[in-house]
Amino acid sequence: MKSEKIELKSLGILNAVLETKSVTAAAELLSLSPSSVTYAINKLRDVTANPIFTRSKGGVVPTTLALDLNARYLKAMSLINGGLEVGHFSESEMGFSKEISISTYTFIEFWLSMTSLNSGMLERDGVALKFSTHPLSSEERINKLRSREVDIDIGSELPRDKSITSYKLFTTNTQAMVSNRHPAIKNRLTLEDWHNYKHLVWFRDDYGKTTLLGDAVTLNELRERRAVLVTSASSLNMMMLCAQTDNIMLTPRLFTPFLQSILPVNIFDLPFDVDISVDVYLHFHNQSLSDQYISKLLKEINKLVGK
Repeated sequence: MKSEKIELKSLGILNAVLETKSVTAAAELLSLSPSSVTYAINKLRDVTANPIFTRSKGGVVPTTLALDLNARYLKAMSLINGGLEVGHFSESEMGFSKEISISTYTFIEFWLSMTSLNSGMLERDGVALKFSTHPLSSEERINKLRSREVDIDIGSELPRDKSITSYKLFTTNTQAMVSNRHPAIKNRLTLEDWHNYKHLVWFRDDYGKTTLLGDAVTLNELRERRAVLVTSASSLNMMMLCAQTDNIMLTPRLFTPFLQSILPVNIFDLPFDVDISVDVYLHFHNQSLSDQYISKLLKEINKLVGK
């Protein structure tokens, strides 16, 4: 290897080429010209005095050196993004072998944390969970998965990407939640209750694929004829607020048993002839399948939703 140092920028470009499997696609992803991408790869070849890609019958393939450089780049970026601090302990010293980064909605963060802790899965499998803010932009979510800044993304469906595996995690319809100390709503929720009491709304532009089935009049009753006091992008905040006030909130049926086990609430079917269902997807980088810790966690998540 020559005395000239390898630039982090060049490694980032190499990572993009490996992820997209195309110089042209990598250039588009990074907003560079194809010639700039080729120059960076050639520069890595010159600095290391070794080929980065070789030709075979199937086309151009990365060398062992290229894969090693990319692994080092991903590790470096993980450490940088993790914000190393003075006095930072190693993973083994802290009692776990793998930190897994997850991006999802705030309530699913809480649900997954609680169920994982209560089952003893994290300590048993030597895993620590690290949750990050769930972006609204599909492009940002995809980029975080490509760069391995995020290991698992749970949310709405993303556009297809060659480097990412995606599947529908669950489909659930919707119920209405109220505090179990509500002064009037005790055993069931009526249409009169729906109109007489105020509502809390969790709203995100990207919340899954929502399907509403019912006649136009009923759907109008549901969406338009309700008095909304608070709207928030935080699902967990809205659920906690609903449990402590006399307001009504829509919640996913899949989580009804969990919600009733942790919050002082009652949950009822909607007082309409309507069905609101939501599809939620799970996404991860293709290379994560070779990671035993991520693979175990994926299996556990699937079990939790009955897959």
